[in-house]
Amino acid sequence: MKKLLFLALALVSLAGCKERALEMRAATFNVRFDSEADAANGDSWAERKGSVAKVILDHDFDIVGTQEANKDQMPELAELLPGYDYIYHSYGIREGFHNCATYYKRDKYELLDQGTFWYSETPEVESIGWDANDHRLCHWGKFRDKATGREFFYFNSHLFWRLEVARSMSGGVLVSQVQKIAGDSPVIAVGDYNSREESKQVQDILSLLNDAYRVSETAPVGPVETDLGGGNFLGPAKARIDFIFTSKDIRVKDYAVIDDKRENGHYPSDHLPIVCTLEIE
Repeated sequence: MKKLLFLALALVSLAGCKERALEMRAATFNVRFDSEADAANGDSWAERKGSVAKVILDHDFDIVGTQEANKDQMPELAELLPGYDYIYHSYGIREGFHNCATYYKRDKYELLDQGTFWYSETPEVESIGWDANDHRLCHWGKFRDKATGREFFYFNSHLFWRLEVARSMSGGVLVSQVQKIAGDSPVIAVGDYNSREESKQVQDILSLLNDAYRVSETAPVGPVETDLGGGNFLGPAKARIDFIFTSKDIRVKDYAVIDDKRENGHYPSDHLPIVCTLEIE
């Protein structure tokens, strides 16, 4: 009898959790790889990493997809984010050179699954696509929100740069893989897409997902553009090539591009991060 009562209470509790909406602060941030050339102007990773972590903490990111960090940068950033765990996969011209890493609050989210697909003609197999000269990929995680029991997928990408065929074909790959992996589940797809809104690849993505900038229920805050240019920590930003895309069942309550600067007046990275407050019913 006691066991039946306990089970009934557990089921009621679980049902109550799933009636609550999940609200989260979801972000994307290309943190710039550790380049020796940046040190000449006081922008080495050693000098920037504290300010990168400060942005994440000050703006209360619950989950953030980062791009470019190398194998040494990821654990160093994690040390400055004690409440976060992370998942990742390497890409680029050599192992560990760049990584798509997703940091998430461990007290809020449980990782249920993760995986990778490549931007190529054979996305399920590690491969270089079309006219590209290095690997580019999307690393994804499936998460469960501990407070509500709701599950969602977080896709983190870094598309090719100056490789027109590879970039133009990548949007279709993302769409087909999101449909295959996530099905009807809520989806957040973030990253540095190295593409403007009007490009074929972004338009392909918009056939399935919303651009958070366009559907935010409140006016976007901060600069529109996010890309300062490779190795430029002074600005101004030149183009909107970083995106947060969401499945159509997700409310985008607000959208902000963060332009916080370091004490020396430089930005923490050569990209400006984006954060949105999202709600999943």
